[in-house]
Amino acid sequence: MAALALTWMSGLVLARVLRARSDARREADRERVRAACLDIVQGSGDATFRLRPFQRRARLMSETLLEFLAIVRGGEQDALVSAYRSLNIDDRMRARLSRGGKPGRMAAAEAIAAFPGPETIAALERLVREHRDAEIRITAVKSLIDLDAPPALRDLLSDMRTQGVSDSLLYLPVVQRMTKLDPDQALELFTDGAVDPAARALIADALGRSGDYRAVLPLCDAASDPNRALRLSAVRGLGVLAHPAASDAIVRALEDPEWEVRSAACEAAGRIGLTAALPALVRCLADEVWWVRFQAGEAMTNMGQKGVASLRLAAGADVDVVRRAASMALAEKGLTGDAVI
Repeated sequence: MAALALTWMSGLVLARVLRARSDARREADRERVRAACLDIVQGSGDATFRLRPFQRRARLMSETLLEFLAIVRGGEQDALVSAYRSLNIDDRMRARLSRGGKPGRMAAAEAIAAFPGPETIAALERLVREHRDAEIRITAVKSLIDLDAPPALRDLLSDMRTQGVSDSLLYLPVVQRMTKLDPDQALELFTDGAVDPAARALIADALGRSGDYRAVLPLCDAASDPNRALRLSAVRGLGVLAHPAASDAIVRALEDPEWEVRSAACEAAGRIGLTAALPALVRCLADEVWWVRFQAGEAMTNMGQKGVASLRLAAGADVDVVRRAASMALAEKGLTGDAVI
């Protein structure tokens, strides 16, 4: 047993030493590539040659390129991209999309957007169709958007459903970008009852952020949908749009059976300044969930004199939970006056 334990410990130590050496070599190579790239953007004529020993290492070259693309623009960026092209590193990146580990594939999928062309678009579209990992597919979709070749939003939603990640927040930034690019398509899909409710919930969030007031009425309708996630996203979207036409939908949502929806409705009422919702907000001060009570108080303090006046009245109510919720809301804003906590 002692011999086995000694062997096992020796193996761990050896593995750690080898890993440390490998990490040190990798970092040294990264520094050499960075130095060459820096010289390229500064106009050094022979710097491209110094990248040649690393041209087959797609992950290293992708990650280094992404570092520089974040800080250089214009002619400097063009010089670096041209240097990569001259060594056919973009071909290596496209090949890397279909093999190797996840970090390397994701880096290549993001960096390859610097090399527009039919071959790049085809490689990314193939990755979206064939790869099972949602993060890799989403990275490829982002690059396609950057290349002005996004997939149809309906196809993306179908992908979400077939891959079993229809409620994943991974898709939200992409849906937001695609909604901004084509709000008409997003509105068409959002009002299509055949679209999966979880996908419509993501579109609801994106429509709210889009600032397109055409979405107000469809979002009001969705705020009464049987699907909880869709109602929640619709109410949040209405709050972001902050259009007074959402008044009736928000007031109804304050009575929703789900506390998350009631909380979102409180926040939306405060953002929009819906003084018509004050009676319902006072009732929310008695909600069984403390976060709803808190959001109701916050909303009322955001409604100016009318909201504060209603809170002061509530702070003198006979119902203990209402009195405490109102008094705490006033105290947090320094508006307690004669109210008793």
